[in-house]
Amino acid sequence: MAGRAVPQEPIEFLAPFSDDVQEIALGLRGRVLAVMPEAHEFVWDATNAVSLVYTPSTNWQDGVVHIAIYAKRVNLGFNDGSSLADPFRILAGSGARIRHVSFNAVADVDAEWVDEYLAAALAQAGLDRGMGDGGTTIRVSKGPKRRPA
Repeated sequence: MAGRAVPQEPIEFLAPFSDDVQEIALGLRGRVLAVMPEAHEFVWDATNAVSLVYTPSTNWQDGVVHIAIYAKRVNLGFNDGSSLADPFRILAGSGARIRHVSFNAVADVDAEWVDEYLAAALAQAGLDRGMGDGGTTIRVSKGPKRRPA
């Protein structure tokens, strides 16, 4: 299921972003789903970003990894990243749990370390590739959106 189709809503939510940001976001989505093909995907059109969250259930709080799309970058986030092994010392963030890596160029999506970190996040959560139901939930936050002009 690595080739899971992109629902129409994320395409619409990403439309205001540059072609490069869209390509990075969708490329990372493909990388995540190649490692976690059955993950439940939450797609949020939030105030500050468009976010994709990958979980073993239909509860977004169970998220293992997420992709946050901003005007000029895309973050690949690890929900328990503060305790995730970081052999390449690339994880950023100072919060209690979440760590992320920012992607600023399309070529960055092909980084060799991505699958290794995704697999480590799954293992850390006690999950395997088959986690989830392969479904998608779309959520739209109320109020104005901050999007590229």
